[in-house]
Amino acid sequence: MRSLMLALSAALLLTACGGGDDVSYLVGGSKTQYLSVQRERTWLWSDWQVSVVVSRYPDCVRRHHVKNVSKDVVFKVELYRPLEGGFILHQGKRWYVADTAQCQLQQFEEPPAEPGDLLGTFAEVNGALQFKAEDAAKGKAAGS
Repeated sequence: MRSLMLALSAALLLTACGGGDDVSYLVGGSKTQYLSVQRERTWLWSDWQVSVVVSRYPDCVRRHHVKNVSKDVVFKVELYRPLEGGFILHQGKRWYVADTAQCQLQQFEEPPAEPGDLLGTFAEVNGALQFKAEDAAKGKAAGS
């Protein structure tokens, strides 16, 4: 009986771990310059702790913590490419600008008037975080 209780307790502890995952957008297909969105949580009932990693390896790699995402909402971070360079990320009500030249990330005080072309979305698909690239033809039709 005691061994059964220990086994059930161990199984409960293992299922309680929330885990995490991450996915990257390779800038120009490069494996040295990328933006990654990471999410992790300690328990299944915890909100997602979210970070953005900005990299231009080997010169710099920096992890920036951004606003947590509730476990009860659909996880989504949109990635845009403005004309000026860099990248813009949109998460819920927040907007960020990422600079791969200096591996920096900064939150906008106000949403940008023109975030640029939508490159794709970091989103949960079947329980795993994935990057889904925007269809170029669809993006141009929407912007016309």
